[in-house]
Amino acid sequence: MQVTGTLIQPFIIKNILTGILLCILIITIIYIMPLIGVFAWMFLPLPVLFYRLKTGRSSSGIIVAASLAVLIVFTQNFAFNMLYFGSLLMTGFFLGEFIEKHLSIEKIVLYTGFAVLGICTAILLVYALTSNQGIEHLISDYVSRYHALSSQLFSESAQLYPDMKIDRQTLEKASALFVLIFPGIFINSYLAMVWLNILLIKKVLLKKGIIVKSIENLNQWKTPDYLVFGVIALSVLIFLPIYVLKLIAVNCLIILMFVYFFQGIAVVSFFFQKKSVPFALRSFFFILIAIQPFFMFLVIGFGLFDTWINFRKLNTAV
Repeated sequence: MQVTGTLIQPFIIKNILTGILLCILIITIIYIMPLIGVFAWMFLPLPVLFYRLKTGRSSSGIIVAASLAVLIVFTQNFAFNMLYFGSLLMTGFFLGEFIEKHLSIEKIVLYTGFAVLGICTAILLVYALTSNQGIEHLISDYVSRYHALSSQLFSESAQLYPDMKIDRQTLEKASALFVLIFPGIFINSYLAMVWLNILLIKKVLLKKGIIVKSIENLNQWKTPDYLVFGVIALSVLIFLPIYVLKLIAVNCLIILMFVYFFQGIAVVSFFFQKKSVPFALRSFFFILIAIQPFFMFLVIGFGLFDTWINFRKLNTAV
């Protein structure tokens, strides 16, 4: 079967209202339950993505617009909160657009990211011009607030673990470093969110008997071989005595390592599927990856060395 386009269905209004309610529910959870909200934001694109594929472009557009309108009314904040939630909702919309076109997984992720980035940049420029505030003022204000928040988080961590005896100067250095590598961390979190929503919508479509070839065999996904030269070049730039180049190289390297993390996950998932590993054991291993840095670096290593070793032997019959 093929993913449906825009169809006139008897329950179209019900679908739209359900999509809006789901989006508002997730946003509400993010606001009133911060601990759960740390993870809940990753699922916000999913309702829009699902109804984009089920009911079409117009209906999903209404879901995005109505959800943002409700958010504006209740929060009275049209700046970064709107930009933040709007980008997540638009991510679901554009993922649906490009999945429906049966593009490759790389194009689905890249096109979605660039589309959302372009629209958010345009909104930011318009807001900066209409609010009599320069864009540099908005960005610096956001960075300052983020720096203050990260400092608070590090301080609270030190209070929770007094036996660690971490002095304030160390906390401030760690907080400053965290701010410097924030672009890389932010992009990685966005990539993780996009990948998670693709995995979830794939399972939803499979239950409905719909197969999309571009997202079907994700455990066979592999980065282009030439990408490893980027890792080598960035590793060299880190040691140059030019601060700006070093900063850019570190953030780019963080992003590339996360890309190889995805490839490592694909390698692990491939062998799990090949050996018919029980679901409980798979879940246990993935939880270990999430909470233990050692296993995360191990998976990154699998992804990186898969470039040369080709663990899955993708170019031969398996």
